[in-house]
Parts: sequence; structure tokens; C-alpha cells
Amino acid sequence: MQIELKKNSAFNEIKKFCELKPAQEINLEDYVLAILQENENFNFIGKSTILDIWERHILDSAQLMRFIPNKNAKFADLGSGAGFPGVVLSILGLREIHLIEKSFRKADFLRKAKLFSPNRVFVHQSKLEEMAVIEFDCIVSRALAPLTGLLEHSKKFLKKDGYCLFLKGKNLPQEIEEAQKNFQFEFELHPSLTSTESNVIKVFNINQTKE
Repeated sequence: MQIELKKNSAFNEIKKFCELKPAQEINLEDYVLAILQENENFNFIGKSTILDIWERHILDSAQLMRFIPNKNAKFADLGSGAGFPGVVLSILGLREIHLIEKSFRKADFLRKAKLFSPNRVFVHQSKLEEMAVIEFDCIVSRALAPLTGLLEHSKKFLKKDGYCLFLKGKNLPQEIEEAQKNFQFEFELHPSLTSTESNVIKVFNINQTKE
């Protein structure tokens, strides 16, 4: 019952910034069910966050829709894991997203999870360093690496006029300072909807100053 209330609360929050049709609600419910079933074997999410999956993982991922003006652009999710945020964003309307994940086990789950979305989802089981170059309009990521590492990977795949959206925690000020030693970039910070210690950082006009 508690998880049902949290689901409804997450849906209500999502509806404040994104259209949420009944079919999308069902797809998100089926996706969450699949994660919880697989999690017993593969530990995709921490056991302490299972009861809070709707806020900690679904709403946390969905909030990126606030900063995406064009759903028809070409997106990539670096280190997609169990599909946060990529699968959630696809269910919510992104027309094409590429999920890049090095773990064979997680990539195998993503191939099943993509069936919950009616949109185009491509799964690449690959290390980012070994991934063939595909150019994207927007790159998203959650809990993969510090900002310096994210920018290092992103510069390989991001179109010149593209942008990145990263979900980051309380260490972000230090990560920005560290990243500025190697990169020039512009950024915007937006408070997270799910944690007072977290932010969404939008990064654009990225140029490396040191190799």
C-alpha cells in the first residue's frame, strides 16, 4: 500500500511538468515491476531504496524532461545501468535514445526493458572508450562518474551545438571546480525535485583545454 501511495505521488509530480497518459503510467508500472523482479538476482538498485523506487529512481529520472525542449532530438544515456534515466525518458516521450552500458547482464535487462517504451530504444553493450562514434543532440547520465569523466566521454559523442543533462549529488561544486581545470564549458544548475542536496546540471559549449 505504501509503495502504491508513493507511485501516485510520483505520477502527480510528473504531471506538473510532463504529459502523462494512462498508457505511459502502465508502461512505467510494468518497468518498475520488471526491475523489482530482476533485482532479487542482480541488485540493480540498493535494497534500501526499493520502497522509494518511485521517487528515488522514477521521478528522479523523469525530472530531466523539464529541460528537454525537443523530444524528437537524438539522445544517449551513458552508463544506463537498469535504465535510469534513459528508459524512463523514453517512456515519457523521447523519440530516440541510445542506452550505453558495459555490463552484459544489465544490457541484457535493458533489451527487455526497452519493450516497455513505444519509442525507438537502442542498447549498446560496450565500454564508452570502445564505443563507435555516434553523434547525439543531448547526453544524459546518472550516477556514472564525476563531472570531469562525464565531459571526457561526452565530447566524443556530443554534437557541436548539443548539451548534456546530468543528475548530480552534493559533491557537485567540487566536481565543477575540478572539471574547469581541464575543460571550458557553460552550465546551468537546477535544484533536484527529489533531494535538497542534489542538482540537475545542464552543460553546453564544452571545450577541452588540457588533453
